[in-house]
Amino acid sequence: MRRPGGFDGGAGGLGGDARNPGPKAGPDPGSAGASEPDAPTSIAPGPGALESDAAEPEAPVPGALERRGKSAADPVRAARQRLKRARRSVRDRERRERRRFTAHLRRRRVNWLVAGGAVAALAVFVAVGVLSPLTAVREIRVVGASKIDPDALQPALERFTGVPLALVGDGEVHRALEPFPLIQRYSIERIPPHTLLIRIEERDAVIAVKRGDRFELRDPAGVLVDRTDGRPKGVPLASGRVKDPSTPAFAAAARIVRDLPDDIRRKLVGVSASSAQDVTFELTGGRSVVWGEPAETQRKAVVLRAMLKSVKSASRIDVSSPDTPVFT
Repeated sequence: MRRPGGFDGGAGGLGGDARNPGPKAGPDPGSAGASEPDAPTSIAPGPGALESDAAEPEAPVPGALERRGKSAADPVRAARQRLKRARRSVRDRERRERRRFTAHLRRRRVNWLVAGGAVAALAVFVAVGVLSPLTAVREIRVVGASKIDPDALQPALERFTGVPLALVGDGEVHRALEPFPLIQRYSIERIPPHTLLIRIEERDAVIAVKRGDRFELRDPAGVLVDRTDGRPKGVPLASGRVKDPSTPAFAAAARIVRDLPDDIRRKLVGVSASSAQDVTFELTGGRSVVWGEPAETQRKAVVLRAMLKSVKSASRIDVSSPDTPVFT
């Protein structure tokens, strides 16, 4: 190692005084070198001092070993923390699931309670409506009976008085009305709280058939509606094969009479036919009308009405072909 200038090269110069040099006498003023100042000097440790410093071990910094231990244990600690967080997350998720499941059970329980309450209320309502005397029949009304005596119907329907409206069966009403042949169809209305309403549609007699001294009135189905001693008005008297309710001639004639307008129907006096295609009517005043088959009844009725007004002297009118009516 190169020494800096100004140092004494002698080995003996290194000693205790070298580190703590004493005061040095100033230069002689009379000497030649008095005009130049001395070069600055510095004190450097000697080789022995350097060796001693290098050989001396560095003192450990307090806490360094502990920090190194902690840094070495950080991965384990981090893993433990992650595991702890994962367990906490699982617990939180399970807790949320329990809450959700409990809320779902509560909702289901409420729904079941509401449904059960509704069913119970409905059952109570039905029981009150069906079995309670509060809805028992107290009034029986019959509508549409003109040919049937209402006083004859009331005893047959009296059995339903006091019966709850809901328990009045259609079959029982049918059995009560079955003895009355004039009833073609009926309907039942239950009007709370106490009224039983029966609407009746009576059979319409369209043809009269003479049997001995009496007249049978029959509807379009051939059902016997009534028997009278005198010839009925407004119902044509059957002749020929129309007298037999089981023949096609009767069925065709009855169908035509049923579909005729009232103003023409009131003019009918008699009806005859040998088959379903040659129905002939007799009108008031002695005129006859050849109708033919039951087809186009409404159109034939319009043509007949016009001819009755325009051809009053005709004794026979043929409307079997409504496009080309014939009269004589």
